[in-house]
Amino acid sequence: MASLGAFLAGMDQALFEKINLSWTHPWLDAFFPWLTDLDRSRVFVFGALPVILAWWIYKHRGRAVKILLAMVLAVGVCDAVAYRFIKPLVGRSRPSGISVALRTRHHGGLGFPSNHAANTFAGAAVLGMAVPHARWPAMAMAGLVAYSRVYVGVHYPFDVLVGAMLGLLGGGLTGSGLLRYGRLGAGPSQNRTRQRS
Repeated sequence: MASLGAFLAGMDQALFEKINLSWTHPWLDAFFPWLTDLDRSRVFVFGALPVILAWWIYKHRGRAVKILLAMVLAVGVCDAVAYRFIKPLVGRSRPSGISVALRTRHHGGLGFPSNHAANTFAGAAVLGMAVPHARWPAMAMAGLVAYSRVYVGVHYPFDVLVGAMLGLLGGGLTGSGLLRYGRLGAGPSQNRTRQRS
């Protein structure tokens, strides 16, 4: 068992060094730090995001509000589970030392699992279940955010992998539960179409 743990830790470290140190490009050095800290951007949080949400709610009315509330619920639960329970239980530190190219501000504290990965995949899972044509774009964006955490040097690959799995589980349970009870189902026009068929 100890040898398996050592093997996985070595593989995790080797993959981290590939992503963080070898598979790099000047354009990616600019893009991934911007993406990974997008939630801290005032232009995005107080400008672009409210406009996008307002447009979506205007277009889809109550259904959009229900989907957003479900996403907030899934993200909140996954964030709390990762931060309050799993991180203290596992106690794994973030990458550090001379073999780390830190491309964003230093993140203290524990790193396993990645809250960014858990939260983005939780939101993407709910959105994808409620709006099927948005599933793959949402998953792709969540994947980019998760990858960015390794690229900028604040998480190991296994941190984001487990975070993504937690998010998919939490978001999937939330989305399927609400879909089952008709809370995130198709809008009125779609329901009328189904009734005619």
